[in-house]
Amino acid sequence: MLRKIAMKNWSYNEFSIPKLGFGTYELKNFSAVETVKKALELGLRHIDTAQIYDNESEVGQGIKESKISRDKIFLTTKIWFDSLTSQKVKKSFQESLNKLKTDYVDLLLIHWPNSNIPLEETLQAFMSLQKENKIRHIGVSNFTCDLLQQALKICPQIITNQVEYHVLINQNKMLNFIENKNMFLTAYSPLVRGKILQIQQLIELGKKYKKSPCQIALRWLIEQKNVVVIFKSSHKTYIEENCNIFDFELEDKDKALLFRLNKNKQRVIDPPFAPEWDD
Repeated sequence: MLRKIAMKNWSYNEFSIPKLGFGTYELKNFSAVETVKKALELGLRHIDTAQIYDNESEVGQGIKESKISRDKIFLTTKIWFDSLTSQKVKKSFQESLNKLKTDYVDLLLIHWPNSNIPLEETLQAFMSLQKENKIRHIGVSNFTCDLLQQALKICPQIITNQVEYHVLINQNKMLNFIENKNMFLTAYSPLVRGKILQIQQLIELGKKYKKSPCQIALRWLIEQKNVVVIFKSSHKTYIEENCNIFDFELEDKDKALLFRLNKNKQRVIDPPFAPEWDD
């Protein structure tokens, strides 16, 4: 029997989202269904997927089989960067809803910016879907501060930018921007694709707090004011371990130590179509 773990939320005005979310990148087929179910059984209520992951059907099935009421789950999906015209947004999003077995998502993101498609066209389509109550909230992913500023002029209700963020990358500029706008940053790849396990400072802090390096890295992120974290694992033991980060706090000197690691600027997600990063 999995041990259900209490979660915490990031809240602003009437909006609330679990600080810790479960990502589904690279999860496929039956494994994806079962893993989403396990994550929900543990108490996770924030599930993140995307059209390009090719697993929305499995994610939807996992949610359905969990027997947890849909209104208790914060569900995010993303429109891929070649489907950002108004027509493709609406068509592909309806396909996403069908696959996810739901009539709405809590958050819809532009997965990557595309300079060949006017941002206004894309966001107008998103806002139209919001008016139809098919999406509750609008966000973006992998946007720079300049791109996010442009997006907010078109759609002031954008609530988040989902970006790569972990101890080896500096997102101070984005964090300052987002805090000033009363938004939150959603951190993906928080465990640096497994590289966390090789960082000596995290290994030592793990011994100090009797936690794993992954737990230390995730705790460092969720202790930051305007940060929400998405992690991924296909193993039940690691999912439970990564959720078990709400029973301790890092000392200020240890948080400062981890912030100093970001001078390495080790970005692990940087495709050819990425924008020129702020860091």
